[in-house]
Amino acid sequence: MKNADAYYLYDEAVILDNLRTLKQTFPGFRFFYSAKTNPNRHVLQTLLVNGCGIDAASAGEVRLAEGLSVAKDDISYSAPGKTDEDLRYALPRCRVIADSAGELSRLDKIAGEFGGGFEIGIRINPAFGMDAVAGGPSQFGIDYELLDSLPALQNVKITSIHTHIQSQNLGWETLARYYENVFALAENLKTRGFSIRIINFGSGCGIVYDKSCQTPLDMEALGDAVRKLTEKYAGTAETLIIEPGRYLVGKAGVFRTRIIDKKVSRGKTYLIASGGMNGFLRPAAANIAKLYGPVSRGAEPLISCETPCEISVLNSAETTEVVTVTGNLCSGFDVFARDIALPKAEVGDYLEFSNAGSYACTLSLREFAAQPKVKEFFRTVSGEVVE
Repeated sequence: MKNADAYYLYDEAVILDNLRTLKQTFPGFRFFYSAKTNPNRHVLQTLLVNGCGIDAASAGEVRLAEGLSVAKDDISYSAPGKTDEDLRYALPRCRVIADSAGELSRLDKIAGEFGGGFEIGIRINPAFGMDAVAGGPSQFGIDYELLDSLPALQNVKITSIHTHIQSQNLGWETLARYYENVFALAENLKTRGFSIRIINFGSGCGIVYDKSCQTPLDMEALGDAVRKLTEKYAGTAETLIIEPGRYLVGKAGVFRTRIIDKKVSRGKTYLIASGGMNGFLRPAAANIAKLYGPVSRGAEPLISCETPCEISVLNSAETTEVVTVTGNLCSGFDVFARDIALPKAEVGDYLEFSNAGSYACTLSLREFAAQPKVKEFFRTVSGEVVE
C-alpha cells in the first residue's frame, strides 16, 4: 500500500460481523450478495465460503460467479434488457429471473434449444410501494396486474418470484411492512395457480452515511418483525432470499488518496489528491448534485445523501484549516468537498474517506483521462493485507 497513490482497503472482519448481524435478523433465510455492489474477488470469496450466493446483474457477473465455482442454484440473474446471447449463456448456469413478458417468451424459446425443463423466476413490479403507497410504473419487472396474461410456457416453469423496490432504507417498520406485502403477494399468486418455491425479497437494508442526520437501521426490531412474519407465513415458500449489498460491505471499506499538490488561489486553499472521480466518484457526485439544489432524496446507487462519507487526514496535525479537496482530473466537477475544516495537511499526506466499501470503486470513472487504475487491498481477519 505504501507505493500506491490511491487505493481502497476492505476489512474482512467488518464484513463477517455484518453477515452475522443479518443471519440473526433473518433466521432461516439465504443471502445472495449483490455482486455489483463490490465485485472484488476477496470480498466475494469471503461471502461465498460463509454460505452466501450471488445476485448477478449481468451475464458478466454470472461468468464471474461461475469462475469462483458457485453452484447453479446459488446464482440468481436479474436485470432488465437481457439479450438472447445473455439468456443463452446464463440459462444452464444459474436461475434466470425474467424481467418482462417479452423476455419470458424469448427465454422459453431459448430453453427449448436446450431441451426444456428449466425452473426460472419472474421479477414483479408490485401493486404496492415502499411507503404505504400504490406501486407505480417501473423499468423493472412485470406489473402485477399483467401476471394473468403471461405467455404460455412450454420449456420453463416459474417457481420463484423476485421483488425489489428501493435500496438504502433505515426504517425497520418500512422494511417489515414491505416484507409482509411480498409474503402476501406470494400467497395470492399461489391461489391463482403459480407454484412458488422461492421468494426473493431483494433487500433494502441501509447504512448510515451521515451521522448528523441519519439513524442506524434498528436490526433488533426488524429481526423481531421478521420472525413474526415467518411464523405467520410458514409454508408459503421453501426458500426465502435476501439480497444484501451495501449493508455487508459499505462500512467495510475506506478509500485513501495521497495529496499531490497544495495551493492557495485568491484566498482559498486547495488540496489536490491523486484520485478523484476516477477513484471515488460518490462524494464528487454528491457535490455536483448540490450545485443544483438541496439533495432531498438519493439517486441510488450514485447519490445517497449530501454527505456520503467522512474525510480525515492521516497525520498527527493539531491545527485545522478550511480547504477544498479535489482530484487531479481536468474537470471542474472533480471536487470531493468544498470549504471543509480538516487537520492541516501537507503534500504527501493521505486523505481517508469512509463508507467506501460499496458502489465505490465499481462506480468510479476508472477509464477517464487514462489515469492509473486505483488499487484495491483486502485485510483478512488474521491481519494480512493482500492485493
